[in-house]
Order: sequence, then structure tokens, then C-alpha cells
Amino acid sequence: MSGADLLTKDWPDLSGLPDNGPITRADCASNGVSPGACGLYAAIGEVNLRASLESAKTMQARGTYGAGVLLRGIYPKRADFYAFHVLYRDREVAKNLEPLITEHKLGMRHYGEMEPLVTPEAYRKYSLPEMRRYFLSTPTEDEMMRKTHTSDEDLHVRRVVERFNNSYMGEARIFSSGKNLGVFITAMELKDTIDAFELYQYAEKPLSAIMIHMRWPTSIVSSGIWWGAHPISFLNSAIIHNGDLSSAPSNAIGLQAGDVKRCVGTDSEAILLEVDDLVGKNLDYQKIEWVMCQKFPQELSTLTADERAEYMKLVSDPILARYKMSGPSSFVALVGDKVIAGRDRDGLRQLWMGRSSDGKTAIWGSEEKVIYHSAWIAQKDFKSVNCEPGRLVAYEIKNDGSIDGVFGETL
Repeated sequence: MSGADLLTKDWPDLSGLPDNGPITRADCASNGVSPGACGLYAAIGEVNLRASLESAKTMQARGTYGAGVLLRGIYPKRADFYAFHVLYRDREVAKNLEPLITEHKLGMRHYGEMEPLVTPEAYRKYSLPEMRRYFLSTPTEDEMMRKTHTSDEDLHVRRVVERFNNSYMGEARIFSSGKNLGVFITAMELKDTIDAFELYQYAEKPLSAIMIHMRWPTSIVSSGIWWGAHPISFLNSAIIHNGDLSSAPSNAIGLQAGDVKRCVGTDSEAILLEVDDLVGKNLDYQKIEWVMCQKFPQELSTLTADERAEYMKLVSDPILARYKMSGPSSFVALVGDKVIAGRDRDGLRQLWMGRSSDGKTAIWGSEEKVIYHSAWIAQKDFKSVNCEPGRLVAYEIKNDGSIDGVFGETL
């Protein structure tokens, strides 16, 4: 029996459950996605949750429905545990699937009690799936090897989450699985998302990164209005993205050839998986930029002979050649302690970046106004610039939450 079969052999079959809401299987597919433009907001370093949420809300008109918020540093007292945020389509689905987590059948060890992510009042006010939180640790190395063929804890958790999400597409989803990090998503507007999860309660936590996104993704495949909302995340990697990649089919081929599995199926997820894969390959930021933002032929003359040879070696790789990002796009990605942001080569999508005069805070936004709106609330001085097309900017977050601009900053 394969590891995948061993892991899932006792998992319940939900095909016989009724499909009568409040969240139906159709709500977890591509039905009902309206047009609009994504609203992106990200802040790192010395962040202010109120300033971030209030500023992001000013972009709601462009975002229509579907919203999400990521908070890094949210669970400092349980930072050694993986925090799973799980949505179940309804209580009957939760009744059938929750024992996988609480009775250790998922391939993880459950710590403490299940915690509701939203209040009873929120269920009465909004049409919501069941939203629950669990803190877990990995099993023994021997059990990990038997079930997922790895002794690496993060890789084991990633494989468990992938198999759960693929097994129960349309029924349940683990949408946040990192350590000391939490993602909160809904199919509603941002203000209602903030209200449903009571996000202001986390304002005093030692947060070091905030990511906010409005609007459902444009390239929904098997995912849907409750499946594809951003931030898309796994473990401590996440992305918010504005755009519609014309390179999406090529990106998907490259990921498949590199044996990188997709779960959500959107172009946004593809960018995150590419960034995560390139960081995991220990490529430096310049090489990541070369791979994802491949140069126009006339730009090669700006490289030295050694740089040109290294560049051509990278973009000639049959897998990495497929990682090129083409079409209107801007994104901010978090991979562990690294934050990487960028725009498409033609500058078809805006991505504004600001940094405080004390150097302790960096902010990105779809619109410049959110930087100065945040500055006003947080009572900080900022300067801003529109990120250069076809260029990446990278920061690293230190253990104490402070930040270093390590690549590409033009401020």
C-alpha cells in the first residue's frame, strides 16, 4: 500500500451527504464569480493592525467580494505548533471530518481543544461555512516515513494538507497551516471578514507581517468562491496577487514537470509555488528575478559576460524556463522569513511600495493612497514609489520582527 493510500484509507467518504447549504458544493466551485480588480495590501516590520485594516478597506470598490487577511506573529504562546484553520461546508461535514484531526487520523497530533474561528453571532449574521482552529504537531519520524515518505516535518505537513484538500474539494479545506501565522478568508467584503473573525482582537499581538486581499481570483478552476480567496497559503508561505497571467498554462506545465503539486489551481497559487520552489532551491534574489521576470532580448546587453552566461543557463533549464511570469500581474509573497514582491515586465499592474522614515516598516499596495492612509493612522512619515516593472524587491524579517531590505529596493 502506498503512503497516500495508507494515510487516507480510513478517511470518510462524504459523497452521500446532502447538499443543502448554507454553503453548497456550487459555492465551492466557480459559480457566481463577479468581475472586478484586486485590492492588495501588505505591511511588514513594525506593523499597525488598525492602520492596515482601515487603509485596505478604502480599496473595497475595486475588490467586490471575497476577502482575506494574513497575520504573522498571531500565536506567540503556541509558536511551536502548526495552526490549522479549517473550513467545513456545513456542520454535517464537520461532524464527519473533524475526528480525522482530533483523533489523530490525519497524520498529525492534536494539541488542546478545537477552537471556533468565528463567534456564534457571526453565524447568525452571515452565511458561513463552519470555521474551526486546531493546534497540531507532527507524529514520530517513523510514522511520518510510513505515511508521507519523509522525515522532514514541514514537508510531511504540506503533504497531509495537500491530500486532505484534494480529497475533500468542495467539502472542506485547510486554508491555513503555518506556525505562529493565521489566514482568515471569506467570500464576503473585507469589512464583513474583519467583523466575522473579530480581527481587531489581535491588534496587541507581536505581529511582524500583515497581508490583505480583496476579490475572488480571476482564474478559478476547481477552486471557487470559498476555495480561491487570497491570501493563498501553505505552511508559512503565502501570496496576494493582482492580475491574470497569460503565462498560466506554461507555469502549470513547469510546476508539474518539477513535481510541484497544485491544490487551488489558480495562477496566483502558481506564482507562490514558483517563488517557494526557487527559494527552496537556494537561488539568490537576482536569479529568482531572472527566472520569473525574464529579460527582453535587448536587455541582455546590460549584463556582464559572466551574468549573461548564468542568466542563459537558468532560462534554458526546461523547467525554470516555464516559470516566466507574463501578462498583467503584481504580487507580494511570503516564504518563511522572506518577503518578495514584484510587477510584470510591461508594468500593466500597479504595485506601490512605501517605507517609513525610521526604516522599521515597509508597505505595499495596489494604490498609493493606502500607504499614506496607513502613515496617517500610525503617525509615521513614509515615502513611496511605484515598483519597477520586471523587477523584484525582497526583504527579510528577523526573529525580533525587524526588517532588512536585501534586494531591489529603490527608495
